[in-house]
Amino acid sequence: MIFEHVGMTVSDLDRSIDFYTRVFGFRLLRRTSINAYLYLGNDLIELVQGESSSEKEKPKTVEDWVNEMQGPTGLSHIGFRVDNLDEAIERIRDSGGELVVRPLKFEPEVEYAADLEGDKLRRATKPPEGRGWWRIAAFSDPDGIILEILER
Repeated sequence: MIFEHVGMTVSDLDRSIDFYTRVFGFRLLRRTSINAYLYLGNDLIELVQGESSSEKEKPKTVEDWVNEMQGPTGLSHIGFRVDNLDEAIERIRDSGGELVVRPLKFEPEVEYAADLEGDKLRRATKPPEGRGWWRIAAFSDPDGIILEILER
């Protein structure tokens, strides 16, 4: 079994396709009248046209964001790793993304970290030696879905 994709319900399928392709570089894999699959490398997201156009409320402070992350059961956000957070923020803002949590240093108290060599997984286990933190910011997509941007 492999993890295949994350699905998100959106209020305007065309608008969301445009946002994710422009902002993050996803490419359209396939589209129907009710959904679209986008890909970036081997990663897939599915955008599903919702029946209503109501947006979820966006967090206004770091505390609001933490409360949402630790809130009701369900998906809380989608994370994207970048090498330069400041450049990513500028690009996302220029493409219409709304910054909801300004860049901050996240200093996790890691209780366990697997010893792995693959770059993607290794960077997610713990901050780099000697630094002790990652930089994180959060945006919302056009429907208020939280997109976490991590400089690892």
